[in-house]
Amino acid sequence: MTNNKKIVVLGAKGMLGTDLMKSLEQRGYQPVGLDLPEFDISDAAQLKAAVDTADILINCAAYTNVEKAETDEKIAYKVNADAVGILGKFACKKDIPVFHISTDFVFDGLGDKPYTEEDATGAISVYGASKLAGEQKLIASGARACIIRVQWTYGHAGTNFIKKLFGFAQTRDTLKVVDDQVGSPTATVEVAAAICRIIAIDGEFPAGIFHFAAGGHVSRYEMAKFAFEQKGMSTVIEPCKSDEFPTAAARPLNSRFDCTKIERLLGEKIKPWQGPLQEFLANL
Repeated sequence: MTNNKKIVVLGAKGMLGTDLMKSLEQRGYQPVGLDLPEFDISDAAQLKAAVDTADILINCAAYTNVEKAETDEKIAYKVNADAVGILGKFACKKDIPVFHISTDFVFDGLGDKPYTEEDATGAISVYGASKLAGEQKLIASGARACIIRVQWTYGHAGTNFIKKLFGFAQTRDTLKVVDDQVGSPTATVEVAAAICRIIAIDGEFPAGIFHFAAGGHVSRYEMAKFAFEQKGMSTVIEPCKSDEFPTAAARPLNSRFDCTKIERLLGEKIKPWQGPLQEFLANL
């Protein structure tokens, strides 16, 4: 069976975009995927053309180099904020619903409990601030927007924390991994499946902000230990603190999400982080 809704996915070649295109196709949709170099979200004319052809638009496109954003602030804001605001204005005029992907980096990570959608934001990096500005501009545009904040994502397309660690392990017997950053490793296939389920929901479009992360939480160190044990790797993983690894961009220490709101929308609990990560590792 095919679905007649025309779904346009921006950032279709990225980690989430790749899995989203596959998930949509598996469910009978015929999505149109747009990405660099042919499509540039910061080009208003191209953006308008994309919106004009869509029944639903999903924006996975973003400037995601957290470190480089500290010196490429202008580009980060152009892609993550300004383009999203323009997208919202075009979508509002056509009354086209928009899914927009955001991040845990909109928070400062200083809280001691999982963040809800109503909690005060406070980005501590250019990347986080630019993504937060994108959310705000999209809401201000008046578009029907479902903003989904995700965290600690991994998938087979592109780079991620696990792939980087496995790369380092090729030349090192011991790796130090921070144990004071806590969150939920979240598979992009699970995010993609959730978006597809939301699209299929009958009734009013669920505008607003939603948090989506795998069930449970873990430190970066514990996540690394789990991954290396699953793959039977002999590399020794040692815990350390974030301040032992000075970086250009600050990271939230607490990235935990309260996902009650999206679980109510989906009508089910989100899977614990271990299962999807095991599946990812088995196919890596």
